[in-house]
Amino acid sequence: MADRFVPAGNVWAVPEFAQHIIIAEGLILCRDDLFLHNTEVLASEAVRSSHYLGELSGQACGVHVVSRQIEIVGYEWRNLRSLLTRVEESLFALAGRALQISHWDGQHQFCGRCGTPTIYHPSDRARTCSACDLTVYPRISPCVIMLVTRGQECLLARHASHRNAMYTALAGFIEPGESAEQALAREVQEEVGLSVGELKYVGSQSWPFPGQLMIGYLAEWQGGDLCLDPNEIEEAEWFHYLSLPAIPPVQTLSGRLIHTFAEMVAAKRR
Repeated sequence: MADRFVPAGNVWAVPEFAQHIIIAEGLILCRDDLFLHNTEVLASEAVRSSHYLGELSGQACGVHVVSRQIEIVGYEWRNLRSLLTRVEESLFALAGRALQISHWDGQHQFCGRCGTPTIYHPSDRARTCSACDLTVYPRISPCVIMLVTRGQECLLARHASHRNAMYTALAGFIEPGESAEQALAREVQEEVGLSVGELKYVGSQSWPFPGQLMIGYLAEWQGGDLCLDPNEIEEAEWFHYLSLPAIPPVQTLSGRLIHTFAEMVAAKRR
């Protein structure tokens, strides 16, 4: 059974940490695939800031941010993507939470409006400017991710910005004033020239690269022929559910959408 993580409520009522995560320059200190340490590992003098994350299986868990990657025998600094599929989903989410909080803290040391050094908000996870009262919370960017389906086929694409050749679902950011469903229809039209009809919500996932919340749908093709935006999509094809290419792991929302679709079609054919 996966360890149960409960996010912190009052982030400033900080108990003594029993589990420690160490981050420096956007990387996580690991021993093999283990990034949770039951000792502080580093001397407290090296720590720039510490943040309470919540409780993992009843034990207080926190992240320590250090200014540089200190060499420690038996440990290595790894990026978050390297832990995907290597640790349980709940632990990956915890590592992502730690990284997002450290990123927010490091990026908002000064007020973006007047330049004054910021201080921690007395009760919220936020940094506040004492001069102009601007308050900055950790940023979360909502995105839609959608698998367009047509009978027993689904549309998979290779994105121009991705380094690997893996096919995946379409995705895009929600613009100001849009609902998730409006953003989905717009993104599909812009990226591949198709219109969609009935939508089925499948689930959501925190995607800390650096701070997205992915909202996932199955979307039925309604009309149109493929017309790709070359700035966004390198290649897109319809694939039969029994002849899928290499796809993202099921631990990702894209992989879950594809597996959900394949299971739904297979169930209908039984």
